[in-house]
Amino acid sequence: MSEYHRLIEEFETGGEKLRAAVAELTREEALVRPGPGTWSVQELVIHLADSDAIVIDRMKRIITEHNPTLLRADEEAYAERLHCDAQSLDDAVTLFDLNRRQFARVLRELDDSEFQRFGTHEDLGQVTLAALIKHYSGHLDHHLKFLEAKLARLRRTVDESPQRGR
Repeated sequence: MSEYHRLIEEFETGGEKLRAAVAELTREEALVRPGPGTWSVQELVIHLADSDAIVIDRMKRIITEHNPTLLRADEEAYAERLHCDAQSLDDAVTLFDLNRRQFARVLRELDDSEFQRFGTHEDLGQVTLAALIKHYSGHLDHHLKFLEAKLARLRRTVDESPQRGR
């Protein structure tokens, strides 16, 4: 298996990992902010879905255009202004999973040389297709660590509740 196919597989299976991480979470638990200045689990999952939609668009443009400009996105503004609480956690996970699985089909059809195609990001400079795939697989893993910590804090708070045992 080539390095690119391993990257594609890692990228594609991200939806399964995300779905497993939020399985059995109630809506109330998903919306709790486990501390000041932190996102809820739902906000984090919607951030992942939004980020993936953006990066898949970037990858499509790298594949189809010559050195496209890749615009930055303000993740804080997305979280603050796109009404995450009104969205569906399950739908966000489904979108994340479907987008990754669908686009992996495109990536598998590419010649190895196409993974070196690039665009120019406003902040980061030149970025290759391969680098985007690798980064966004890692982006999910990075945020899954935060998600697990949020869930651990949430469970600890519930276990320590004075109502427990009544």
